[in-house]
Amino acid sequence: MPFNLLSKSRYLNGLQCPRYIWMLFHEPERIPETDTVTQYIFDQGHEVGYLAKSLFPRGIDIPQDDFIGNIEKTKELLNERKPLFEAGILADKLYSRVDILSPAGEDQWDIFEVKSSTSVKAVHINDVAFQRHCCTQYGLNIRNCNLVLINSQYVRDGEIDPNVNSHSKWPLLRQNSHGNLPP
Repeated sequence: MPFNLLSKSRYLNGLQCPRYIWMLFHEPERIPETDTVTQYIFDQGHEVGYLAKSLFPRGIDIPQDDFIGNIEKTKELLNERKPLFEAGILADKLYSRVDILSPAGEDQWDIFEVKSSTSVKAVHINDVAFQRHCCTQYGLNIRNCNLVLINSQYVRDGEIDPNVNSHSKWPLLRQNSHGNLPP
């Protein structure tokens, strides 16, 4: 990723620790590598993301390994009006990758940010707000922003069926913009 971009992760890190964002731009060699425990937490988040994708069976997975390729593929696929997984949005010098960007109506989109958490946290609100800002700066009409969270009431009994409507039978819950999220 180009160094002069403000990405979602840089933005969120800066909100949580202003010194970190300063170091990132001025003394990046002082920032330690990701430790094993933190990497494990990241990996668990990816597992929840895979599960959330099953809610959108027609979704298209956009490769993430090539930064510019991800952005270009996102531009190309927006015209197909299908749910996009890991859509890369670059607007001016702001960059965000949206977990799930789903078409809504003729010209609108819904953002789904997947979290391996059982409750909404302040950082989640800032996270989805940054994504919404990037998307609107890019020119997308965002209808709703949603958080997809772990359902703490879920008890697994057999295979997971994404078509089940009962909260107690599905491991993920959605908190939409009618709550505390940006519209």
